[in-house]
Amino acid sequence: MSTTTEENEQVTQRINEEVWEQHNFDAIDELVAEDYVLHDQSMPEPMRGREVYREMAEMGAGIIDGPIVTEQLISIDDYVIGRWSQTGEFVGEMMGIEPTHEEVTVTGIDINRFEDGKLAETWQEVNILGMLMQIGALPDELVAAMEMDDQP
Repeated sequence: MSTTTEENEQVTQRINEEVWEQHNFDAIDELVAEDYVLHDQSMPEPMRGREVYREMAEMGAGIIDGPIVTEQLISIDDYVIGRWSQTGEFVGEMMGIEPTHEEVTVTGIDINRFEDGKLAETWQEVNILGMLMQIGALPDELVAAMEMDDQP
């Protein structure tokens, strides 16, 4: 079953809204392929399978209480590239860091490949470092050194 770029964009938006914002994890069965693969530089190996996607979504749910804003979508053939941001209150534990209930913004870029109308593969870059800086989870010396590196 071949799908159009517009249909793939709609699936992308549904995943963002239904799964990541509204925490409707049952939608994953309809939207994500059984043999889904996630490539993320923060992980030593690609993550595989729809159930792994569900586990990540459930684990990530509620870390930031705010909507996902799609900044840009670019579609070609079976791929949808999305640049997004999420701003909200940091309300859920993340990597052992207790919630601060401060407002944070996380940004990311996903390259999604679709097969038969379902999300089949993702390459993602999420700016977790920026979030950690915003909530004060990094040592002051490291933040100061990083800020000095940004100077011309």
